[in-house]
Amino acid sequence: MTRTMVTLVMAISLWGCSRKHDDPLVASARDSARHGELSVPRPILQVKSFAIGVDYYRSKLGFKLDWDHGTPADFGSVSRGDAVVFLCQGCSSSPGAWNMIFTRDVDKLYEELRRRHALIREPPTNKPWGMREMQVADPDGNVIRFGSGISEDPTDSRR
Repeated sequence: MTRTMVTLVMAISLWGCSRKHDDPLVASARDSARHGELSVPRPILQVKSFAIGVDYYRSKLGFKLDWDHGTPADFGSVSRGDAVVFLCQGCSSSPGAWNMIFTRDVDKLYEELRRRHALIREPPTNKPWGMREMQVADPDGNVIRFGSGISEDPTDSRR
């Protein structure tokens, strides 16, 4: 899918122009902007293979496939909790994007992703800006920084 095609799909979905009302991209646009003028951004990550990307996000990171588009599918949405990521095979964007996803307990998530054999770039580490973060990569070099705020509780071992 070219950048022009992605732009067109996004524009059509946001304005609802002559698209089926049950189209999953249109539904995502409508639902994500429900609480205000703008929605939370949805990163569009370039993947070499949509099928391999979806498999990695499902099996290693615990995301679910929300919907896909094309035959064979080359664009779609995966999510876990409130985190939603679009995967696009053949987009003209550059691989290696970085994203930040907040979690209640980065250490607990780390243990889960480690058991799933995710590509951990950096285990949970306290950062000087008050976050405890880890870095996870996907097979295409995109990086997700998962982070939790460092507790002010002196008994918390993550301090």
